[in-house]
Amino acid sequence: MLRRVAHLRTGQRLLVHSAAGGVGTAALQLGKIGGLVMFGTASKPKHSLLADLGAVPIDYRSEDFAVRIHELVPDGVDCVLDPIAGTSWWKSYGCLRRGGSLVCYGVQAAVSQGKAAAALGFVSLGVTKLLPDGRKASWFNVKLSRDRHPEWFREDLTQLFQFLAACLIQPVIAARLPLREAQRANEMLEKSQVSGKIVLLPWE
Repeated sequence: MLRRVAHLRTGQRLLVHSAAGGVGTAALQLGKIGGLVMFGTASKPKHSLLADLGAVPIDYRSEDFAVRIHELVPDGVDCVLDPIAGTSWWKSYGCLRRGGSLVCYGVQAAVSQGKAAAALGFVSLGVTKLLPDGRKASWFNVKLSRDRHPEWFREDLTQLFQFLAACLIQPVIAARLPLREAQRANEMLEKSQVSGKIVLLPWE
């Protein structure tokens, strides 16, 4: 998303929603390598993790992230990664500066608010595509992208393993659970009780 969709360059600004999650922490680590100026939304207990990963934390529970972003960077950010949907995509689009890119890749609102919230998100995404304001919004689907551009995945996976070997990235693991506790893992994720990823171990 950072490289192939948003085409971010050193010094540009990135806002990551659900920044303490698995995708969020990965994006922050890669953004740090790329020299990006980063902001991330998360609950207050997870702010120290975001700061350690190089992002300015924003408490989505007590702050309006759009208002806060424009306080910090009045002209907006260059990219927003948003897996939430609902009204979040529209507000995230408003955080972009001219030439900026909103990348939507999940519909978390469908879990917490129902299918109507997900539908609202896609309606707002469609509206943004009609606005001639120099900004863009797109839906990112891993499988579709992989099928269309398999060479991207070979190149990017090679780069990621090189970063890992050089200790430039360190995946954030919240817990390691036996496979028989998969239901518990899902409940932890749905309740936002973890930072990073949960690893399921089939041999335990």
